[in-house]
Amino acid sequence: MIREKGTKGKAVLLWTAALMTIGCVAGMRDGMTVYASQRRLPEPLVEREAQAAGTETESGEEGAEAPLTPEEQERERKIDEYFDGTVFVGDSIMLGFRNYAMKRQDTFLSRMQFLAAGSYSANNALWDLGNAESVHPVYQGQPRYVWDSIAMTGSKKVFIMLGMNDLNVTGLEGTLEKYRELIGKIKESSPDAEIHIMSMTYILKGKEVGKLENDTIREYNKLLGEMAEENGWGFVNVADAIADENGDLAAEYCSDEFAHQNPAAYDIWVSVLRDYAKEQLGLAAE
Repeated sequence: MIREKGTKGKAVLLWTAALMTIGCVAGMRDGMTVYASQRRLPEPLVEREAQAAGTETESGEEGAEAPLTPEEQERERKIDEYFDGTVFVGDSIMLGFRNYAMKRQDTFLSRMQFLAAGSYSANNALWDLGNAESVHPVYQGQPRYVWDSIAMTGSKKVFIMLGMNDLNVTGLEGTLEKYRELIGKIKESSPDAEIHIMSMTYILKGKEVGKLENDTIREYNKLLGEMAEENGWGFVNVADAIADENGDLAAEYCSDEFAHQNPAAYDIWVSVLRDYAKEQLGLAAE
């Protein structure tokens, strides 16, 4: 379960998370358990990376993609480079993506840094470091305010996914206000950093907990998109890419019969992020 702090100083227990079951425990990094998937690099990514490097893959079968042209290789290089100097901030959903990326360090995913922790939220990101219940992400061996860690990384692009641990505590408007306050602190510490908000992903149908249900999440994502547009921030819609026809988290992408995701889901994240990079670079129409 995820632990949150109420306005009167009492801890409020939310049912909004189960233990992440993305894979087997591979070790520790920055003081947090790393769950490493045993799934291999997705074949389309293997093909693209090999082609971009000018090497052959094992698929000589009929229907295999033709090698990339020099122009296409240059385009892929630019997309990869878009993720130089990026940091991804989030809760256990983002932590799962970090663990996925760590197993694919021979791809563009190696260019990303992560500041993620289970139970992290826009609300508790603002708690004092000395709070015994705080879950600030660890950077260089110790918990820090995320805006300080971002400044220390020197990151120029900040991708943030938060809210799942907030809705039952601060509600829609309260969560958005905490989000604005958090981003304000990030911009104070790193004024040149670009902000890119990522949509909150959905939960399985029938697993609703209070305000944590998919219609509310859809409204939250809509408001996030509007907030991003008003402030000149980017907005990345990952949620709809891994939803089923009813707008719920697709069962094939769920790792724990609730909200956490498996490597197949993060394969989709990769595609969404690369398409987003194409748009930002003006390459989407090519």
